[in-house]
Amino acid sequence: MVDKSESATWQSTLQDFGRPLNEITFVVLDLETTGGAPHLGAGITEIGAVKVRGGEVLAEFKTFIDPQHPVPAYITDLTGITDDMVFQSPTIAQIFPSLLEFLGAESETVLVAQNAPFDLSFLKFAARAHGYQWPDYRVLDTAILARRALSREEAPNCKLGTLAEIFGTEVKPN
Repeated sequence: MVDKSESATWQSTLQDFGRPLNEITFVVLDLETTGGAPHLGAGITEIGAVKVRGGEVLAEFKTFIDPQHPVPAYITDLTGITDDMVFQSPTIAQIFPSLLEFLGAESETVLVAQNAPFDLSFLKFAARAHGYQWPDYRVLDTAILARRALSREEAPNCKLGTLAEIFGTEVKPN
């Protein structure tokens, strides 16, 4: 059996769920970090998540995280997150239990993220580093979904900002 957490295929299919979509709890997740790879020392600076079922927002989770090292200037330029914003915020070790509680049981929750392997690599790294078992959540990657649903003519790239513009979302990612 292939371990989905280490598999090159992150994407679940809708058929994997085995029940109507309006009965599934989706957690839409986004992280901001101090760099591109946790194993190279980059840390999480912010976690935002929204829990949704049947089109209804059930709960939200948002917190800055102290990465325990300075935020590089290029990351501040990219994300707007400064050292002052994360100063005296909880560490990932401190919030991990409440994050896992928010995410819920792996049998009930489907994680949704743009470029999911990136965000999940940080969360799985943090789980290992702090002695937690990362649940084997089913995952939907919005970049993969967009590439399957839209042609290159409709969407020249699958960046979140491009997709938000194409779909006319009220919230514009930055």
